[in-house]
Amino acid sequence: MPRLLPRFVRQRYAVKFALVLGAVTLAITLVGGYSYVHANALVGEDTQSDLVVNAEIQAQNLDGWLNRMEVQMRSISESAAFQSADSREINLYLWGVVERDSDIDAAYYIDTKNETVITSTGSAQIASATSVTDYYGRQDFTKLAQQSHGDVVVSDPFRPTADAAPVIIFATTIPDEPNRAVIVVSNLRSVSEAHLHHMDAGRFVVVDEENTVVLAEDHERVLTQDAIATDRYDDASGFVSGVELGDDATEVGYAKLDANDWVVTSRVPTAQAYTLRTSILTQILVTLLVVGGGAGLLAVTIGRDTVDAVETLASKANALRDGDLDTEIDRNREDEFGTLYEAFDVMRVSLRDQIAAAERARAAAIDAREEAWAEKEASERRRRHLEQTAARYGEVMRACADGDLAERIDPDDESRAMATIAHSFNDMMDDVRERNEQLTTVSHVLSHDLRSPLNVSVGRAELLADETDSPHLDPLIDSLERIDAIIDDAVVLALQRDVEDTLPATLSDVAQRAWRHVETDDGTLEIVEELRFDADPSLVAHIFENLFRNAVEHSSTDGRDSSPDEAVWVRVGPLDQRSGFYIEDDGPGIPADARERVLEPGFTTNRENGGTGLGLPIVKQVVDAHGWDIDITESADGGARFEFSEVCTGQCDSHDATSAV
Repeated sequence: MPRLLPRFVRQRYAVKFALVLGAVTLAITLVGGYSYVHANALVGEDTQSDLVVNAEIQAQNLDGWLNRMEVQMRSISESAAFQSADSREINLYLWGVVERDSDIDAAYYIDTKNETVITSTGSAQIASATSVTDYYGRQDFTKLAQQSHGDVVVSDPFRPTADAAPVIIFATTIPDEPNRAVIVVSNLRSVSEAHLHHMDAGRFVVVDEENTVVLAEDHERVLTQDAIATDRYDDASGFVSGVELGDDATEVGYAKLDANDWVVTSRVPTAQAYTLRTSILTQILVTLLVVGGGAGLLAVTIGRDTVDAVETLASKANALRDGDLDTEIDRNREDEFGTLYEAFDVMRVSLRDQIAAAERARAAAIDAREEAWAEKEASERRRRHLEQTAARYGEVMRACADGDLAERIDPDDESRAMATIAHSFNDMMDDVRERNEQLTTVSHVLSHDLRSPLNVSVGRAELLADETDSPHLDPLIDSLERIDAIIDDAVVLALQRDVEDTLPATLSDVAQRAWRHVETDDGTLEIVEELRFDADPSLVAHIFENLFRNAVEHSSTDGRDSSPDEAVWVRVGPLDQRSGFYIEDDGPGIPADARERVLEPGFTTNRENGGTGLGLPIVKQVVDAHGWDIDITESADGGARFEFSEVCTGQCDSHDATSAV
């Protein structure tokens, strides 16, 4: 082997030693370079993984919050307070919601048709009803609610006024209440404080698809434009390296939400993100410098001991290069080689400990990712369970609405809120069923127990009229017949009979038949134009008979005499622009401030002449049972005009009737 070297090398020991030392130094450099590259890649990957996992966990938390707000909105819109349509009860209920839920700062109950706020509650400093509607514009404000169609919609973030807090709006319509909606307002600053987790050396920033900051720990950034373009977030989650934000480079992990178009970003300055990697690489470089210094020291120490020491170092270096970080290095020497040995051993121990720490960090990141996925699956399961529970509740509620008052909700013990809804609904239906049974009893008493003696009284009075000529007999018989008509009206109100079937009918047939059944004296019925429509024949007759009777009775109180020229005049005809018909008279009419109240049971403007306040409520019940609309206006002659719209005048399903009268 020595013969292979040039002669001047074989003859000079220093040259041979220098060659050996150079080879050893090269081996150490290779080992250090490999360790440098390996540590750089490993720690860098772990740092990026941590940022992405943090963003995914925060995104899952915000998904959970948005899902909770959606369930809360549906619970509010389907509550007993909103179904009652009582403004005071709704205001008290909304006040309770704002007080209980720290994520809701204000709530509004709105009329989407008239574009007005019916009632509102909450912090006016955050967002008053006026500031929100003025910012959006009243049409856009109500349009937001109308877009829901039974679902929950979320607005873009905005600031109602220049000095107001940034907010978002959750909106949904009220079931079975046309032109009614509920809207709640959330303060984005409060949401940021409550739902953005703390991250060491970094921060979370949430942006929407318009690149507007929605949530941030720094409140001044909310509603500002983010410096990072949203097109860089091209996957469901990922990492963006070296983003220039101001004067600093930043590492960014991101994750998109499932429940909204928001993106959660976890941001850490590059200098702080790779602190561990910098520490490891610095130690490696220091070690290499120490090795270089040791090599210079060895260069001036020529001898057998030096050669042996170099050979030993070479073997240890080869072992380290091959990845054997457990190889033993003698640290007992007290000369310069002892220092070099110690430097090698420090490098070996440091590399072993740092790589072990990196492996533990990687394992912890994997565990955190698995825990996050488990939490996401649990959240998804809870969401599905809530949807299934809501669907089950809805089926029972629809069954009760269809008349099956024996149906009850099985409370969901997994959700306290849903269980409370179930118990409240069951208690309500127990009350409804009890009242229904009471009404049935009352209707039975009216239609059987009371009608029998009344019929006997009428018969006796008629026999007495044949035997005796008394001026009191005609008023007596009229009163008994009035009592019989009142009983008919009360029974109709109490029984709430279903619309079982609808049949084709013509306006003239229904009107003329009802006109014959009412004492109209010398009144005149005019049918302007024919109209065909579908209705329950026995129920729709109550509309015409009650309105004809009202026209006759009220016309007798407006100063007319009993001559044919002064008799009541009634006109019936189809509506011009809508699907339906009208009934109007030339009587005294109904005052504008009483037109809504006349449809309430017991209210009458003709109490002194025997009015009971039952006729028009019966008309309203029949209209509701058919799914029609009713409007009360003034006729061209100053009398009362009743308009019935949304009437089926084409192909209709005659068996699709679920309402009751």
